[in-house]
Amino acid sequence: MDTFNNIFDLAIIIGGVYITYFAVQMKIADKIKVGVIIPPDVNVLKMKDREGFKNYAYPRHVAQGLALAILGVVGIALDLIGRGDIHVIIYVIALVVLLVGNIFIEKGKRKFY
Repeated sequence: MDTFNNIFDLAIIIGGVYITYFAVQMKIADKIKVGVIIPPDVNVLKMKDREGFKNYAYPRHVAQGLALAILGVVGIALDLIGRGDIHVIIYVIALVVLLVGNIFIEKGKRKFY
């Protein structure tokens, strides 16, 4: 088991849980976390369509966060069974999930700011 890889896996898991947590907080408690859910330069109080934004962003952030958390767990499991060679593929998939997810999220969110 390679602890260096596990540090990255834990970072992926924590990042996924962090995104999911703030997506749920946005939906339940109406708290939109600046810097996680929206860019820091956007004023949350002056959004054009806050409810539309929440309805658009919530499922995408939850899907992205859960996918990252699951990929991190799979990475740790691969280390436990001794398949470090496949572990690199998990990192590439996690990066793709993060980048493509952010592209889809940002494309639609701009109309709500």
